[in-house]
Amino acid sequence: MQRQWTKQRMIWLLLVVLWMGVIFFFSSQNGEESSNLSGGITEFFAHLFHPNFEELSEMEQQKLLGQFSYLIRKGAHFSEYAILGMLLTGWSRTFKWNKWIQGGVCWGIGTLYAMSDEFHQMFSDGRSPQIFDVCIDSSGVLFGILAMGVVYAIMTLICQHNKARKI
Repeated sequence: MQRQWTKQRMIWLLLVVLWMGVIFFFSSQNGEESSNLSGGITEFFAHLFHPNFEELSEMEQQKLLGQFSYLIRKGAHFSEYAILGMLLTGWSRTFKWNKWIQGGVCWGIGTLYAMSDEFHQMFSDGRSPQIFDVCIDSSGVLFGILAMGVVYAIMTLICQHNKARKI
């Protein structure tokens, strides 16, 4: 059993490190590259959620794109760190820690990574660290931890139900 936990722990850790690499890659983009990426996504959603987008004046389009851009960029922060929180939770479950300790360790690691990520952006042209982004990232980590907690609780209930049916 211990060997199985070690194998699972290494797989989860590999997934955590790979995802941290993805986050690092996006943070390494300069301001123009980052804007181009989020700009394309923003235009897609603007057309999707506003069917008459092309009929708007140039000024109205720019205003709408600005509003969507803010939501897309902050949503991306939240989402990428929610995934990190989920992966960290999977990793922490391979230890025999109390659930509160698991959550605290995962949240702490995720938040520290968010802080280091914002610091890292100081070295990318056209990017700057934002305390608010650390708050969004940290909230994303917490959401990911809670989401995985719900998934594990449901899985436990299903397993218990199946065991009870076999008896």
